[in-house]
Amino acid sequence: MRTLVIIALACILFLHGLGAVSLWDPDEPRQAIMAQEMMDRSDYVHPYLNGKPYLEKPPLHPWLIVLTAKITGKLDEFSARLPSALAAMALLLVTYFLGRRLDHEVSGFLSALILAANYQFLGNARESTMDMTFALFIGLSVFLCYLAIEKERSWLLPFALLPSACAILSKGPAGLVIPVGIIFFYALFARRLRATFLPLVAGSLLSLAIASIWFFLAGKASFDEFLLRQNITRYVTGFDHIESYWYYFQKLFVNFLPWSIPLPFAVVFAYRRRLWLPLLWLVLTFLFFEVSKSKRAIYLLSCYPACAILVGIFLKERWYTLAERRGTRFLISVFGLILLAVPVLLFPAMQRVPLVAEVFGNDMIFPAIVVAVLASSSLAFLIAIFRRMPERGFLALFIYLVFLGFLYHSHYLPAVDRSQKSIRLVTDQITRINRNAAIFAYDFSSSALIFYVGRPVTTLKDPSEVPAEKDDILVIARDRHNRADPFKEMFSYWKEVRYEKDRLLIFSVKDGQQH
Repeated sequence: MRTLVIIALACILFLHGLGAVSLWDPDEPRQAIMAQEMMDRSDYVHPYLNGKPYLEKPPLHPWLIVLTAKITGKLDEFSARLPSALAAMALLLVTYFLGRRLDHEVSGFLSALILAANYQFLGNARESTMDMTFALFIGLSVFLCYLAIEKERSWLLPFALLPSACAILSKGPAGLVIPVGIIFFYALFARRLRATFLPLVAGSLLSLAIASIWFFLAGKASFDEFLLRQNITRYVTGFDHIESYWYYFQKLFVNFLPWSIPLPFAVVFAYRRRLWLPLLWLVLTFLFFEVSKSKRAIYLLSCYPACAILVGIFLKERWYTLAERRGTRFLISVFGLILLAVPVLLFPAMQRVPLVAEVFGNDMIFPAIVVAVLASSSLAFLIAIFRRMPERGFLALFIYLVFLGFLYHSHYLPAVDRSQKSIRLVTDQITRINRNAAIFAYDFSSSALIFYVGRPVTTLKDPSEVPAEKDDILVIARDRHNRADPFKEMFSYWKEVRYEKDRLLIFSVKDGQQH
């Protein structure tokens, strides 16, 4: 029954309305373009982007998009995002079954609910990026290896590590390093290293050998760019996304809310209970990415199942105690008042915050429903805590968070898409001007533009590179620091459009005539 509840929850939060929003720059359309070019070229070994070899990442995620596109019959927003959504659903189930084996069925169920109901996981489950599949294969490797060790069948470890080969092909060698490191130290702390060491080495070599097949087929250029530059150089010295040592602490706290509030207490509780597996999973993954010079919040996604299990077990054991104690009950009540403030402030925000007004438009019925659901669930949470009924309090909190998550993808994301994130703000203007013109871009890069126009976009390094012999062209230039001024002298017609934070100018010439 609980498994069906988790699947139903995933369908509501991850699958519903999955194709309602445009693919957003830069990562989502990039994966879709590579999948499309694979099908167009019938070449599934060498990824291409905008007609040029793409050597930065392995091809597993585009392969999965190709598969879903062939099943659904077309490559669109839904089929491009479906692999991530299904991977998120599978990771919820892995978290549930692992939490159940580590402690109790209720702990596993709470862990799955906690994993689903936080901002970072919900957002990435609905994005066409390789990070969710990467997190799934790491989680699956850890889970299967744990089962092999606990059942004293160490000879199964080489097979349990096979998902790590898929993790390598999703994003890189970290897909093997992270689970092997977790299982190595878990076996050490559990005093089972002697029996597991050689099978773990054999499993590492087997997974590495399977993943290496693609590297040999792809050639030396892919190996050099992907492994040497995108992984080793990025990790050791960094060349983009350089952040401070405090970056991940801040991002984990904000993006794992509200569950990041009890997370430090859950870590201490796990240490006292000797719950080594989720504890090592969190700490080692965090440290692995913390040492890297290049940092992005999404990199921590692979440790979120561990965070959820730690908090799930902690709340299962201590939620009643926390709700009974006067001090913690007061803090929980303050948290409930913060939840109540969200619906209370909704109608004033509709008058003053443009994005909130865009979310609801002129409709007054749906905002009233939103206020009613959020206010009633937050009040139910407060009443349950006041009356010392912690189970009902947690249920009310979960209803609040799930409804907020549904609102996030059903209304918030489409509003952001319409107002600033959709490349259709640009492509609609292109269609009105000339849908068949050759397209050039200057000081502007967009994978979404390439995907939605359905043909390559040529990048100009200098305005003088505009081909004089072309009779039918469009030039898209970012208007900043007067860098687009030379095009104003070359073209008598241009159209301004806002896209994300940029002001773009679309210049056109047709049939040899300047417009």
